[in-house]
Amino acid sequence: MTTTPERQPLSLSDCDDVLAYIPHALGFHPQKSMVLLLLVGQRLEATLRVDLPSEIHEIDRQPWVAQVLSLLRRLPQVRSVVAVVYAPGDIKISQKIPYQQMIAELDEAFGHGGIQLRQAWCICRERVWDYNDGDVGITFARPDIALGETNLSLVLAGSAPLDRPWDGTGIAIWANAAEVRELTSSLGNDLLDCLDAWAEVLNLSADEALERIHSSSLSSARMLAGLRIRMVRDVLPFLAGIGSAQTIEMTKQLCVGNDGEQVKPLADFLLGRGWQSPDWRRLERLWMVSRDLLGVALDGERHALMCILAWIEWARGRGSMAITLLDQVLEEQGDYRLAQLLRELMNRGSMPEWATDELRAWRAQLG
Repeated sequence: MTTTPERQPLSLSDCDDVLAYIPHALGFHPQKSMVLLLLVGQRLEATLRVDLPSEIHEIDRQPWVAQVLSLLRRLPQVRSVVAVVYAPGDIKISQKIPYQQMIAELDEAFGHGGIQLRQAWCICRERVWDYNDGDVGITFARPDIALGETNLSLVLAGSAPLDRPWDGTGIAIWANAAEVRELTSSLGNDLLDCLDAWAEVLNLSADEALERIHSSSLSSARMLAGLRIRMVRDVLPFLAGIGSAQTIEMTKQLCVGNDGEQVKPLADFLLGRGWQSPDWRRLERLWMVSRDLLGVALDGERHALMCILAWIEWARGRGSMAITLLDQVLEEQGDYRLAQLLRELMNRGSMPEWATDELRAWRAQLG
């Protein structure tokens, strides 16, 4: 679930507008999915994507509808929804609209919960159906959204949806990768030194941070060496999201075996709980730096970075992006424990509390 990016005004009754907006909200073009635009009053609060059930028989629909309702209960203030079904391209199209019965059951379940399904469309291949037009419905050609005002305004603001969620691959190998890797292997496991290296980079501006890691092989090596230390790896989101001073104190407490009240804010933050609001600009910096370091990281270092990237995507409310990264880690190393734990967190449908808090939720910094 994501609360971003914003584009006002957005007409939720205009199919072209909605179809143009959704990829920017999710960060990628959805397939075999249902996307829900969740409204509080007349305000678009969040965008939720769920996989379509593999079949459309009743035995598959019932648990799927229950899953959707469970997710919506996390936003009790939502009272109306706009839905778009992205049907598989190979589905057999009969006289009725694809997934008509599924939408009818979802509409009924929404009604019991006091939620209105304001509008629903189905996209299949190059056609669009309007579920509000009855069982058969009127189809029209899938709109070309590329030159539409909504898409152009978001593209010009800096949004660039991917064709599919990124799995952490495709980052170019650094020209000085051999040097950085050799330096990394020569460094010891100095926990505080490695944390300092990360803190120094995260305290810079975005451009300065990227310039530092590419121009200083030693700085990058110190950061990569830190990823071999589980405690460093695990506190990096807290270091970025809350700050250096509190992170160093938490780390010292953990080093002496104190896992009580003094370190509870760390656990709460990593699980998306508590009162502390993430510093989104610093977390964006951690995301950019971690992504770029994939161009030099190997094996465990690489998997640590991908888990950090997945956690940030989850913190943003982009569960689909997070799951794709974690699944890639588990495909490469099925017993990587952090990826297993994060994947289980997402399997349970857990969302950070700030994702449903308008004042604390991530909003894309476009432009």
